[in-house]
Amino acid sequence: MARSTLLDTELRYVADDRREVTTSVRDAVAAALSTAQPVRRVGSYAGQRHYSGLFWSATTGGHVPYESHLELDRLWLADFDPTVTWIAAQPMWLRGRDGTVIRRHAPDLLLTRADRSLEVVDVKPGDLARRPKVASVFDWTARVCETRGWRYQVWSGADPVRLANIRTLAIGRRPGHVDPDDLARLRAAGKVGVTLGAALGQGPRPAQIAAVMTLLWMGHWTVDLSVPLGLGAPITSIRESS
Repeated sequence: MARSTLLDTELRYVADDRREVTTSVRDAVAAALSTAQPVRRVGSYAGQRHYSGLFWSATTGGHVPYESHLELDRLWLADFDPTVTWIAAQPMWLRGRDGTVIRRHAPDLLLTRADRSLEVVDVKPGDLARRPKVASVFDWTARVCETRGWRYQVWSGADPVRLANIRTLAIGRRPGHVDPDDLARLRAAGKVGVTLGAALGQGPRPAQIAAVMTLLWMGHWTVDLSVPLGLGAPITSIRESS
């Protein structure tokens, strides 16, 4: 399909001030789109097939709605990713022609990166994403995004060990609640190759463990998250304060 036709795809979103905006992919303002409000309501009801709710995001400082456990997993990864500066859920409706077919689709997430680039994400289990009707919608969405230079991802899951570790590190998502003295002492004790337990010392208090989680969540320390997290994990890298 011609690039111009894809750029003319209708794009509707709800602006941060709750205004409904109808534009085209060509004319959409990335800065306004990045903070769009959900275009559809995420609800819950008896007997529903999917698990929905609200995720508190350290990145946005507020709640982001999700419609499934799988979307929740993707939100954890986005919140932990230091290159992601904003997360919007159900950010837009896309409507346009794909050959002889008129398609309409609302992607699941829109991630804004530190370089101000946008990444559109659809979350779907692999077996469902490969179904022809679903795959054709995702293929069209990918081509639409490509015309504007937006990245597009169909996400079907990640390493469960890494996800479990990230959820554990969430204890440290609010550094303002951690004693600065604990952080300073730990940063002085932490060296590449030193284990988390050795950095903590004998008989660590819960507040000190929370400080370790903060250093890991904020990326000041890194450890191997592909294996279960424990006090025996060695520090693999250290980022000095700027």
